[in-house]
Amino acid sequence: MKIILNILTHGDERIGVKVAKELEKLKIDKNIFVVQIANKKAFELGERFVDQDLNRSFPGKKDGNREERIAYELSPIIRSADLVIDIHSTKSELKDAIIVTKLDAATRGCITAIAPKYALIMNATRDNALISEAKIGLAFEYGKDNDKKTLEKIIADIKRIFQYFGLIDAVPKKRKIATQYFDVFSRVDKPNGYKLFKKIKNYRLVRKGEKFAKNGSDYLTANEDFYPILFGEKNYKDYFGFRARRI
Repeated sequence: MKIILNILTHGDERIGVKVAKELEKLKIDKNIFVVQIANKKAFELGERFVDQDLNRSFPGKKDGNREERIAYELSPIIRSADLVIDIHSTKSELKDAIIVTKLDAATRGCITAIAPKYALIMNATRDNALISEAKIGLAFEYGKDNDKKTLEKIIADIKRIFQYFGLIDAVPKKRKIATQYFDVFSRVDKPNGYKLFKKIKNYRLVRKGEKFAKNGSDYLTANEDFYPILFGEKNYKDYFGFRARRI
């Protein structure tokens, strides 16, 4: 078996470095468990990316820009692994979410072993996300970059995966959580000048006809019911986040 722990897909999400250091203490065979630094240059610059978002660049281009070339080089490595764990942090209030781009039996088995609060099937980005190249791809989106509790929860839940595959014995006691599943199906664009209402929160239903952002006397109104996912003013340049439905 081969497991890749992928860190620094986004160079400013440094929690992955801390996760790698903690997991290396488990001394799992290096032929089984490999740490992969995805975008070292962006990390050195302290930026999310250099030319474009690496997590929107797969499967990449041989002669493309920097992130497209990285994606092209990483794609066959990711495909060679049985499991890829991609570590992220967020500037939004979204917490405790495992993100996947498919929900087959193998992926669902891993989610069940972890028992996260939320499981997000990212159909909106499934064609160009890093984990979309993997046999089983799990992205951890558990909280903010410098939050100690976020780090602890990530480590505990990766240990649950390792136990599930028989790589370690002792793990934290399993939580009694009924995971909530969401189909994340489209982006919510952020027109220039519009500000999100403070009442709009991740996982809190926005009803059809409800106003959710404002620019002066102009409003953005929901044309269907949706759950906001990865919503916030500062997460993305051109969009607020994503629409989802409960499944």
